[in-house]
This record gives sequence, structure tokens and C-alpha cells, in this order.
Amino acid sequence: MTPQLSITLPPSKSLYNRLFVMARLAHLPIPSLWRQIDLCEDLAVMLHASGSSEGRISVGASGTAMRLLTALFALTTEREVLLVSPVRRMTERPLAQLITLLSQLGADLAQPSSQEPVEGLYPLVRIRPMNPQQKGLLPTLTLPSGLESSQTVTALLLIAPYLPHGLALRWQDDQLPSASYIQLTCSLMQACGIDLSVDRHGIYVAPGTYCEATLTRLLSHPIGDWSSAQYPLQWALMTPRPCQLFLTNVPALSLQPDARALELLQISPEWLSAGDDTLCFDSEFLQKHLRKLTFGSISLSNNPDFAPTLIALLLYYQKKAQLRGLDHLRLKESDRIALILRNGEQLDYQLSYETESGFCLAGSAPSSVHTPVPIATDADHRMVMAWAPFAWYHQLQIETPQAVDKSYPTFWRDLRKLCEIIATPLYI
Repeated sequence: MTPQLSITLPPSKSLYNRLFVMARLAHLPIPSLWRQIDLCEDLAVMLHASGSSEGRISVGASGTAMRLLTALFALTTEREVLLVSPVRRMTERPLAQLITLLSQLGADLAQPSSQEPVEGLYPLVRIRPMNPQQKGLLPTLTLPSGLESSQTVTALLLIAPYLPHGLALRWQDDQLPSASYIQLTCSLMQACGIDLSVDRHGIYVAPGTYCEATLTRLLSHPIGDWSSAQYPLQWALMTPRPCQLFLTNVPALSLQPDARALELLQISPEWLSAGDDTLCFDSEFLQKHLRKLTFGSISLSNNPDFAPTLIALLLYYQKKAQLRGLDHLRLKESDRIALILRNGEQLDYQLSYETESGFCLAGSAPSSVHTPVPIATDADHRMVMAWAPFAWYHQLQIETPQAVDKSYPTFWRDLRKLCEIIATPLYI
């Protein structure tokens, strides 16, 4: 009988970071069940910080919390708030564009002149109460060309219904970064009763309030995180021995943009459904499927968080491919472009990166891997998780393995359980 393992993933970051902000704007208490769930660091930060009355609030290593809380507090705070982080990299994450746009709405906020740490915490943005007469001063905003983060748009959209005249966002670029995450924001807002319209170059949000009943329902039944589900999927595709992995809280069809991982791997959701909100990853079936595939030029502009995992998979399967739309990877928790190139080369794969064409994978087999292989991560959770399965085949030295706590705190526990049931160790 094929070894089986059931896995319960942490709640979706993309869904609940948004819903927590929406609940705070609606003055709706977060259900108590969220205090009893083992949350990833990003969600735990948002849950605590969004309801905090402190004057100095740490956002940890969460760029999402930094941007969404900046918008939330810019609109709602009645006191001065300083957002800080213990992580220096956070001072380099995209925020300046959001500050400029919020200022045009009448917000009183600025990045500190000095970003040197105080008591081990780096100052990120200082937010003061908004003058009621200035609120929503400019009901139409034009987004800058070369937008650095889709969360700039999401942060503005989430607060837009609570501005006196709503908000119209306009842009000139044909494509926004990670547009699928902006679509997720719009879908959640519409589900919660907000009137908004979208066209090719803009979004208009009418004034309104979020529906408390809908928010309560959405917050009462946590759904698993598709951005974490990509890793058990990767395990099934790279395991040296057969297994079946059951994800017990993840629907095959989901608003979460990272569910598109299946489409990129040409996997039909119907193949994986094993009942209500349960997926089954059958390693033999999935590996046979992937071996048959060919990959040409793929755009990952809407799914940048899947890029490290997809590249690791394509290297392992020696698939030739071109992966485009990933320039913003340099602005993530690490410079992911540099680390993907470095780690791929350490494993003796041939790959390159050009701004215009993206990643180019040669599809070649490694000829000489010198172990132990150092895997550089710069404390980036996705760098740790994407390269970990290679430890079935090579001795790895992975930097900061604890970085997984940011999004998937039970990653190592689940992976080691899999190693036990297939009786195959990780060489770490």
C-alpha cells in the first residue's frame, strides 16, 4: 500500500491579511478561534498589530503587514504610530510609493530621516492622525509608472470605501505587478458588499462599509494557504519513493492566486480533489505527468511567489524553459533572482537571467555536485523551502532553516513526517 500522510496547512496569508484589515475597518472583533490557531509569523503580526493601541508597533519581517497597516493606521489612527522591524531588509522593501499616494489622500505620514536601529528595531514609517478636513482630499489617484508592489494598490483599495468620496485609482501601465492579488482584493471587497468597478486602466470604489455578517462568516472557517500548498506538491513531485499526501483544508478551486500553480504545471484541479476542501497529491501519478511535459516561455508576473519552487522543479526534471515577469523578485524578502542563480549553480544546473527575457533554464543534467552544497537564503522563507527537497539527493547546508516560520511554521515537521513514512532521510 502506498504510504499516506495528512497535512493541515496554516491559514491563507493572502486571504486573512486582507480580511483582518477589513474587519478592523468595520469595527468587527476577530473571532476568538484565531487566538487558538498556530499562525505563521506574518498572520500573527497582522492579527496583533492591526488591533494594537501601542505607539510603536513591530511588523516583524512582513512586508504585507507593513504596507497594509500603513494604510489602515493612516486612515484610522487617533495617535502617532511608529511602525518598526527587527529586520534591516525591511527598510529596503517597497513603501515609499504608498506613502506618497496616501499623502495625496490627506494622510500625515513620513519615513524617518534616519533608519538606524533603536533598541534593535529599524524605524519604517511614522503615522500621525489624519486631519478630518483633509481626508479623501483627492478622490482620484494616478499610480506611478513602474509600480513596485501590488500591495500598494491593495492597501489603498481596502481603505477606499471609508473615504468620504470613495476612491478612483488610475494607471497607465498595461500590466500591474501581481495583478491576480489585486483581483483577489477586489473579489473579497465585493463579497463583503462594496460597490466597485474595474476597467483596463483603473478601479473605482464607491463609499460604503464592509458587511459584518459576511466578514464573520469568512473569518469563522479558516482555509489553508495555497502559497504553502506548493511545497507538499513539490515534495510529491520530487520524492524518491511513492507517497500520497492529503491536504485537509485546501480547496482545489480557490480565489487564492497561488492556486494557479496547478495551471502552470498543467494539472487539472479535478485530478486532485479528494472531498470537501481536501487535495490528494499522488506522487507516482504527478511525477509521470510532469515527465511528459514540455515548457516554453512562461509568464509568472501574477505568481512570483511560485517562481523559486517552479524553477527548482524544472531544474530537477531537467526541463528547458524561459520564465518571464520576475523583475520584482529583487524586492522580496531577499534578492531572489540572485539567490536562485547562486543556488542553482551550486547544484550544477545551467541557468541565467536577463531583465528582458527572465530566467533561462538550459534543461541540462548536473555533472558534478560538490557536497555539502551550501544553500544561501538570506533568511528568506521561500528560498529555504524551495531548495529543501534536493536534500533527498545531496547533502545540503541550508542557511536559516527557521525562516519557514514566516509562512509555513510546520514545514520541517511535515517534511520529516513524510521522510519517516517513505523511509528516506533528508541529508541536512
